[in-house]
Amino acid sequence: MLDLLAPPVSAPVAAPPPDAEAIAAALQEHFGFDALRVGQADALAPVLDGRDTLVVMPTGAGKSLIYQLGALLREGVTVVISPLIALMKDQVDGLAARGLPVVAINSSQGGVEQRAALDTVARGAAKLVYVAPERLRSRAFLRALAQADVGLLAVDEAHCVSQWGHDFRPDYLAIAEARRRMGDPPCVALTATATPRVQADIVTALDLHDPVRLVTGFNRPNLLFTVRSTPTAKEKRKALRTFLNEHEGDAGLIYVSTRRVAEDLTRTIRDEMGRAVRTYHAGLPDAERSEVQDLFMRGDLGLVVATNAFGMGVDRADVRFVAHWAVPANLEAYYQEAGRAGRDGLPAKAVLFYAPQDRSLREWFIQQNAPDTGSLRALLRAAEREAEDGVLRAEPDTLAEAAGQHPIGGRVGLSLLERTGALERLDDEGPLRVWRVHGWDDKAAKRVLESVERRRTGKTTDLATLIRYAETGDCRRRLLLAHFGDPMAEADELPLTAEGCCDNCLVRARLKDAPDELPSWDVLPMPSRIALGLLDAVKRLRWKAGRRTLAKMMTGSKAEGMARYEGSPYFGRLSFLSQDEVDGLYKQLLLKDYLRVTGGEYPVVELTALGEQAIAHREAVPLDMQGTPTEASTRRVSSEETDLDADGEALFSRLRAWRTETARAAEVPPYLVFNDRTLRALAAARPRSEANLLAVKGIGPAKADAYGAALLSLLAEG
Repeated sequence: MLDLLAPPVSAPVAAPPPDAEAIAAALQEHFGFDALRVGQADALAPVLDGRDTLVVMPTGAGKSLIYQLGALLREGVTVVISPLIALMKDQVDGLAARGLPVVAINSSQGGVEQRAALDTVARGAAKLVYVAPERLRSRAFLRALAQADVGLLAVDEAHCVSQWGHDFRPDYLAIAEARRRMGDPPCVALTATATPRVQADIVTALDLHDPVRLVTGFNRPNLLFTVRSTPTAKEKRKALRTFLNEHEGDAGLIYVSTRRVAEDLTRTIRDEMGRAVRTYHAGLPDAERSEVQDLFMRGDLGLVVATNAFGMGVDRADVRFVAHWAVPANLEAYYQEAGRAGRDGLPAKAVLFYAPQDRSLREWFIQQNAPDTGSLRALLRAAEREAEDGVLRAEPDTLAEAAGQHPIGGRVGLSLLERTGALERLDDEGPLRVWRVHGWDDKAAKRVLESVERRRTGKTTDLATLIRYAETGDCRRRLLLAHFGDPMAEADELPLTAEGCCDNCLVRARLKDAPDELPSWDVLPMPSRIALGLLDAVKRLRWKAGRRTLAKMMTGSKAEGMARYEGSPYFGRLSFLSQDEVDGLYKQLLLKDYLRVTGGEYPVVELTALGEQAIAHREAVPLDMQGTPTEASTRRVSSEETDLDADGEALFSRLRAWRTETARAAEVPPYLVFNDRTLRALAAARPRSEANLLAVKGIGPAKADAYGAALLSLLAEG
C-alpha cells in the first residue's frame, strides 16, 4: 500500500551541519550530558552531514543518542523503526520526560490514542516518531507520513533486516521501498551485534548509498563470561539457586526460550527459592508487560524471567547479571542479551546454564522456521476457506491452528506466503491481519523455499557455533570477539576490568599458581584417588572416547576395538569394578563439572578447566563410592538379563507395577520409562544412592532426575 503516498520528491537543500558548539549545547540542554561517549561523535558526524551511516557499537555504548540528538539538530521529522513495543516504550518515555516532542504508534494503543499520534505526525509537531516496521503497511500511518517532512530515517536493531541476523523480521524488508516514498531521506542503521556478513546484508537490504561504516569493536571488558554445565533439570535448578544466593540483592535478567518455561521458572524462583521475580513475554496483556517493565526500570523489581521479547533497548544501568536458562539461537542473540548487564561499567556476569539436550529445542525452532511446500499449501488452503470475496481477516495463530500447525511455524508460513505473492498484506486491525488471497505460484514458491533452506542451513551452523562456545575449554571472550570479526580477538592481552575474562581463564590463572610441592596421591582418600585417576585417564587419551569406551578401558576390557587403548597407563586399573560402576563414576564427574560431553552423533568426554585444575593441584575431588566394591571386594553388578532370587523377582514385579502406573500418568508407553532389562538390573543391584543408581545401565542423568527419588524410595522398602 505504499502507493498511497505521494511520489518521491527531491530533498530540499540541506542546511550546513551544526558545529561542535551547537552539538555540545543541545547535548547538555536536552540530555544533561557534558560530552559524548567514545564513538558517538564519530557516528553522529555523518548523520548530521546527511550521509547514510551504519553504526555497530556494543550494547550500552549509547547508539540511540546518535539518532535522538541527530533528530533534534536536523530539519524535519525523524522516523525511528523499532522492532519491539518494549523498546519503543522505554525510549519514548525517557524522551517525553525530558519534554521532547516524540510520539509512538503501536498496536498496544487504543484507537483514540493512535488517531491523536497520527494527527501529531501529520501536523509536523513531533521530531521523533517511533513505529514498528509493520506500521509501514498501515494506510492511516502512510497518509499521515505523506504530510510530514521526513528528514532522517533511523533503523534501530538493524540486524533484524538481515536473513542472517538473529532477529530476522520479514517486515524490515519493506523499509527500503518505504524510504524511497518518503523522499529518500538519509538513513542511519544501528546494531550491537552484526557479523561482517550481516553488515553487508544490512547495507544491501536498506539500499544504503555509499554509507559511512563505524564499527567501534565488540569487547565489554567489565563482563565476566561463564558457563555452568547442568546435565539435568535437577542440577540446573540447584545451580540457579546457588547463583541467585550469590547475587542476593542484585538486579538481573534470566532469559528462557519459551513462554511456558518463563512462567514455570518464575513460580519456581518465587515459591521454592524465595526471590521476588516477575515474568515477561509477548503473550502477556499489554498492561502487565508495561507494569513489569516500569517496575524493573524504576528499580522496584530486581529480577525478571523473560523471553527475548524483553530487554532490547531497555537501559537499566545497574543490572549485575544476565543468565540464560538454555542456549539461545546463536552467538549474536546471546551477546546482545548478555550485554544488558553492567551498562554502568561496573563488574557484571553473563552466565549460561548449559545442558547438551537443550540444543534439541533450538533444532525444533529451526525446523519451525523452515516450513516445507506441504505446510505452506495447507496454510494457504486454510486461508482460502476463511476468506470472504478473496479478502481474509484473521489472527495468525488462529489461522495456523486451522491448518493444524504450531503458531510459531504458522506465523513464519504466513510471512513466506506473503513473499511468494500468494497472500497480499493489506492492513492490520488490532490483533487481526488483513490479506488479499491470490493463490499459489509454483515458481515464486520454489524461489522462496530455496532461500528458506539456505537460512535453515545457516541457522544450523549458527547453533553449532554457539554450542562450541558453551563447550570450549579455551577463552570464551576471544571466541566471541573472533565471531564478530573484532581484531582484538588476536591481541596478546585483552583490556579487562578487575572481575576477569571468563571462567576458563580464571581457572587457568589458578593453574599457573599450582604449588611446586604437591601432595602425594597416596595421602588422598581412596575416592579422590580414583576420581583423579579417572580425570587423568581422559587427559592422557591419544584418541578421544565416549564414556562407555572409557569404562571399558579402565576395567581392561578385551572387546573389539579396545586394543588401541591398551597402551594407556590406566588400562585395567579399575578391573575390580564393573563397566557399569565405572560409567557411574564418570557420570558423577560430569554432573560435578569436572568433565563435559562434546560432539553430536558420536559424543566424547573431555576435561573441563575445573578438571584440569583438580589434576594440577591434586585436589580431593568428591566422589560417592557408597556401595561400590573396593579392591578387596570384587562383586560386580550386571545390567544384562540377571538371575534373581525369590526376593529379587518379587521386587522386579513391584518395579514393573510402578512403571505401569508412572507411564499411565505420563501418557507414554511403559518402555519409555524403563525397559525390563533395566528393571531386572535394579532388582539385582538394589542401589541405595543416586551415585549407585547412575551405575545401572539404562539410567542416565535425565532418568535419574525424573525417577530417581521414586525408585530409591521403592527400593528402600525392599
